[in-house]
Amino acid sequence: MSKKMLSRRDFLTATAGAMGAGLLAACAPQVVKETVVVKETVQVEKEVEVPVEQTVVVEEVVEVTAAPIPLAEQTGVLWGLQYDPHVAAYERLAALFEEQTGAKVEVQPQGWPLPPKVIAALSAGTQPDVACIMGEYLLPLHLQKALLACSDLVYDYNGVDPAEDFNGDSVQAYTWQGEIWGVPVEMNGVGSMVNVPSEDVIALGLDGQYPPLNGEIFFESYESMWTLAQALQVEENGEVVKWGLSSKGWDDLSYTGILRSLLAPRGTDWWDLNNKQFNFNTAEGVEAMQLFAETPVLMGIETELDQNHVDAAMAGKVALARGNGTPSLPEGWDLGYSYVMCGAPKINGELPLFSGEGGWGFVGLVNAKHQELAVEFLRMVCTLEGQTEYAKIYGGAAHTAWKGLVGVYDHFADPSPDSPAVKNAIILQTYLAPQTTFEGEQFGSMDEVGAAIGEAASEVRQKNMTAEEAAQMMQERAEAQYQEYLSDLAALGLEP
Repeated sequence: MSKKMLSRRDFLTATAGAMGAGLLAACAPQVVKETVVVKETVQVEKEVEVPVEQTVVVEEVVEVTAAPIPLAEQTGVLWGLQYDPHVAAYERLAALFEEQTGAKVEVQPQGWPLPPKVIAALSAGTQPDVACIMGEYLLPLHLQKALLACSDLVYDYNGVDPAEDFNGDSVQAYTWQGEIWGVPVEMNGVGSMVNVPSEDVIALGLDGQYPPLNGEIFFESYESMWTLAQALQVEENGEVVKWGLSSKGWDDLSYTGILRSLLAPRGTDWWDLNNKQFNFNTAEGVEAMQLFAETPVLMGIETELDQNHVDAAMAGKVALARGNGTPSLPEGWDLGYSYVMCGAPKINGELPLFSGEGGWGFVGLVNAKHQELAVEFLRMVCTLEGQTEYAKIYGGAAHTAWKGLVGVYDHFADPSPDSPAVKNAIILQTYLAPQTTFEGEQFGSMDEVGAAIGEAASEVRQKNMTAEEAAQMMQERAEAQYQEYLSDLAALGLEP
């Protein structure tokens, strides 16, 4: 419902002003002069009061209320990633929403990155009502105060407990300064796994020694993973034709997960929120880069490639692919590869901790033209039905955010227990998600921090930089962007 407050003067001026009509007539005293004859010889002037009409202005507030448009007659706009699996998921959700409410949602796919486009659209008044954006990229929208708060409006309304009903780091990615600003449909799915070429391992007779073929979930150590990589590396005439290992791509999540594991015994993290301190340039930060990149490069089993490890694995250029589970999904099997997924190595004999980026989810905008529709759409996504429609993506999303879908695979394209998707879902949902927490908040831009980590790792892989030099470079870059972040907050009148 939209309301506009008009004064009666504005209202009458708008409707009758052009006619030159008076506004209101009222009585008021006015002094005039009257001539009186006295004794026929003397004339004097006497002032008397006589009533006359005077035009005055009386202000009265009139409320003009536009009739609300019923939800079933509304058509909203949804922006999301211009990628076929995503578009199909948006369309499924739009169909479910229309079935439940009668309201329509027009899907308008957009190229990445979405947040700057949303901000530009807000300035132009052409913003969507809802958008599908990854939680870790919401910072610009937080700073613009552009998002609908969802704790009361969605979660409490639906009777959903975010801590109990969502999996992994999914809700953490949408939490900012104690409030939840969207509804996730995915949890983290990168930085925590290693893709193992099962047929190659079996051919070497090593399937009884390494995960997941030996029934274990995690490599016992980085040394164990490197030993397998050495066995799988292929060389011809002294030249490497298939590298034993690649971890290039999604470097920030892999590296910060290792660092998080190393820092845990002393009760801190790669970003110490309480002390507003980055811990890259530390003994643990150096060791994390050694485990992640420097040592395997010095061993001759990894190098800097011109593509990420997923693409390299799918092109047959590397054996073990660490950091993104795509080669183990149906996409890899459809190309003729036999990758299977296991967890990244233990560290000092302990289960590793992982740094998560959360995943995709839906947000509503404060200035949505159809705010009622936006809220109802988010409420629908925050249900088993809504989450299931999205979780059909990629033939079945192993990294579903909804805990009620953990262990449920009837919505998968192939729900059989032996399907790659189901096997990977079990590992990701049961073993990796509990070790994963969101990367952190209020440290600035993960785009900039992540870029620094990726560049440092590439320099190390090219032997242009030592692990010590990389740690110092990452620290300096992270601190510099943090100061810019604080400056941006101050300019917007926001508290850090």
